[in-house]
Amino acid sequence: MTSKILIIDDQPGIRMLLEEFLKSEGYETISAKTGKQACEQVMEHHPDLILMDYNLPIMSGGEVLQYLDRQHVDKPVFIMTGLSESSIQADTHYSFVKHVISKPFDIHQIRQMIADCLVSEY
Repeated sequence: MTSKILIIDDQPGIRMLLEEFLKSEGYETISAKTGKQACEQVMEHHPDLILMDYNLPIMSGGEVLQYLDRQHVDKPVFIMTGLSESSIQADTHYSFVKHVISKPFDIHQIRQMIADCLVSEY
């Protein structure tokens, strides 16, 4: 069974890079460019893992995390951010937030983190 990853980022270049790379690794990808789209995609596609930027238009990363919590979505979330981890600490207390990844990121490190997380989920 192929794992499904939701990629949420308002920057098209980052979304495309992650989509192509993760597809080449055998994952199915879905993407969203706003927090609102992300919430819709979660409910429609039920991803196995969510890789999301923290600074999103329409709904912030913090608001998306609150939505996931209210909907009892308990899939692993990796937050990507250019902000310091301490500045978003209030939103990383959810049990489903597994990693905070600083931008710019190492795509190979993300690949390994995703593989490790999905293996431990099953």
